[in-house]
Amino acid sequence: MYGRIITIVLLLAFCTAPWTFAETIGIRFVVSNDLGRTALQRQKTETKLKEYVTGLNERYRNSEVALNAEIAQIEFVRIEETEGIRIINDMAHERNGFEAMFKKAHDFGADYTIAITDKLLMNGKPVCGRAYAVNQSIAAISDPRKAFAVVHFACGAHTIAHELGHLMGLNHGTLVDFCNPKRGHTSAIAPYANGYAEGNCDGKPQPGEFGDIMVGGRMKEIMGDDKGNLPIFSNPRIHDERCGTKKTCGDPVIGDAARALNENAHYFASHKKQPAQIR
Repeated sequence: MYGRIITIVLLLAFCTAPWTFAETIGIRFVVSNDLGRTALQRQKTETKLKEYVTGLNERYRNSEVALNAEIAQIEFVRIEETEGIRIINDMAHERNGFEAMFKKAHDFGADYTIAITDKLLMNGKPVCGRAYAVNQSIAAISDPRKAFAVVHFACGAHTIAHELGHLMGLNHGTLVDFCNPKRGHTSAIAPYANGYAEGNCDGKPQPGEFGDIMVGGRMKEIMGDDKGNLPIFSNPRIHDERCGTKKTCGDPVIGDAARALNENAHYFASHKKQPAQIR
């Protein structure tokens, strides 16, 4: 009888706390020298990045996602570009501050590389982040050469979680697609691997409107600003007063990013184990 009780407790722990058995992903930060001009400034920047990773892990836990992030390396380099697309292209081609990027990621055990800059633009306008792509297949989410992003230093853990989400196969979701049709906002690794939001596209906050991590800055189109994001990935098994009129933080058909992340967690943590793909 006692042994049966122990077994039941362990099963409940597994079901209610998947992060206890989390896959570990390593992140390598390549940081602009502008954020580390002195030893003291570098120390402050490194401390802030550690805080961001702590915040990232809190978001995984709050979402019931079995992932745990660690910093594999922090390197300061000269990043001259400010346009997000150009920085992403430099990373892909390992140039202008990103030399031997993929080899270093492998050597330091990093699954993902994130460029951190204090100036980031898209089409001349300030933005928080840009991922290489929304990876939509097992081959893509497993490829170290498709596992990188650029993030504005001031934007923090939420943006890091969002951009990593794209690299892990997640997209913005159905409501964002309704607000901006024919932009591919629901093209993801699975139909349910999307963010989730409730509201309309009038840009005016109303009771019951909300969006999660993957809705991101698109909350501006729903609520008029980007402060309405909850620090969770869509998950219909989570019920929270902040999650709209139904108090349900996702939908099993169109908004269950947590399921997609858990289903593919092994692949996210396997980049550093695939040296044959490093060229």
